Amino acid sequence: MSAAIGASVVIACYRGLPDLEVQLQALAAQDFTEPFEVILSDNEGSADLEWFALNHPLRGRLDLRWVDASGTAGTSHARNVGTRAARYPLIAYCDQDDAVHPTWLRAIVQALGSADIVGGPLERETLNDPVVAAWRALPDPAEPVVLGRFLPMTFGCNLGVRRSVFDAVGGWDESYPTAGSDVEFCWRVQTRGYEFGYARDALVAYRYRTGIRESWDQVIDYGREEARVARDYGAPGRQWWWPLLHAGVVVGMCPVWPWAWSRSRRGEWVWITGNLVGRIAGSVKYRTLYL
Repeated sequence: MSAAIGASVVIACYRGLPDLEVQLQALAAQDFTEPFEVILSDNEGSADLEWFALNHPLRGRLDLRWVDASGTAGTSHARNVGTRAARYPLIAYCDQDDAVHPTWLRAIVQALGSADIVGGPLERETLNDPVVAAWRALPDPAEPVVLGRFLPMTFGCNLGVRRSVFDAVGGWDESYPTAGSDVEFCWRVQTRGYEFGYARDALVAYRYRTGIRESWDQVIDYGREEARVARDYGAPGRQWWWPLLHAGVVVGMCPVWPWAWSRSRRGEWVWITGNLVGRIAGSVKYRTLYL
């Protein structure tokens, strides 16, 4: 690998402390041997986070920088600001409350050698209580996720892109402040003719939300905004029988039944039901059928 190829890691931050410390320690443990920097793109514009970055013991090791991204609310804006402040031609995104595995950045950069935008798998065991981890199944780590029977995508917490491609497509769409932004970005890059790649060794420990209500709100947002992306790109959605099967699972796992009273079962029901409700809400809001 040429020494001229460095990478900029962009983390969109909003009230990220104390979880951010876990991610910075994980980035310091990378086996990537080329130069890289870490940019904390702060959507809150917090003086506390700026001080944290300027005085962090890993500041030199990580080439750690803080940038103010408080001009517009949303993760997409923070990622745009952080990316435009980057010094290197390859951009890697991770989130403030997760933890990248030691091979993550090396795998992202290697995959960008033959692709324009890349992703990798997530795992749920490292950062989550076993009960909470059971709430939500993650995609098969062996291959990328294909949503809506359309195109592959990767989650914003584990995404790499060439800076030239980011510039060519206009960056992240800030009309998608959070949910749906990663799907939209991945699909826009590919529909502009760029190549999607997948790096199995770019593994990220993903942190779940631990509250039933906040998990419900999150999955509703996901389902609703996925319907919007599907409408915008003409994605056909799932097979016709999927909503019927999903509804049957929702009824069978409903917490009114004695076998569904445990916290793990209730959390799983919330995630499955919320996904269906979010898709219905998105279908109504965006006047499209995406169930």
